[in-house]
Amino acid sequence: MRHIALFSQTGSEIGNLKDKGIIPDSIFFDQVDDTKIDKRINSCKSTRRLPRKDVKDVQVLRDCFGDPSTCIITLHGWLNIVPKEICDEYQIYNGHPGLITDYPELKGKDPQVRAFNGNYPYIGSVIHRVTPGVDEGEVIMSMSTHNNNDTTIDQVFAKLKTISLALWVDFFSIRPDNKACQN
Repeated sequence: MRHIALFSQTGSEIGNLKDKGIIPDSIFFDQVDDTKIDKRINSCKSTRRLPRKDVKDVQVLRDCFGDPSTCIITLHGWLNIVPKEICDEYQIYNGHPGLITDYPELKGKDPQVRAFNGNYPYIGSVIHRVTPGVDEGEVIMSMSTHNNNDTTIDQVFAKLKTISLALWVDFFSIRPDNKACQN
């Protein structure tokens, strides 16, 4: 099973996965500023920028991803809504840095900021199936920690990055088709 990873921001989570031995077969991104892209992803087999106009083009995405029965797709800071047709055809999983199992109001963009500002008793991340509704798919895995009411948003971001990485490592360790995802 091929592993395809998508990102819009830095790709650092993919770089962190690579450091753990989980290397996507293909990476697609729409970040236009090359200086913001994590350098660790350059050594992956296939890395390709998607023009922003193409991130919602169903046929372009099908051409990029290939046969849905041969791949899984993971989202790592992909800031685009995946078209319904692609959600219906492919196995797609998203890492979301908001504990939506306990706090559904953290669905959507920037849940870390809302968790910090809201002083929630717990913070955490989930991996969920991607469906046409934003962060509405079945939660596959979650992990949380007590919110120690960190004094800076950067501390919350750092904790959630650590939790998210641990979730992805666990996700790939339990998948029966994992061998194709680790190079």
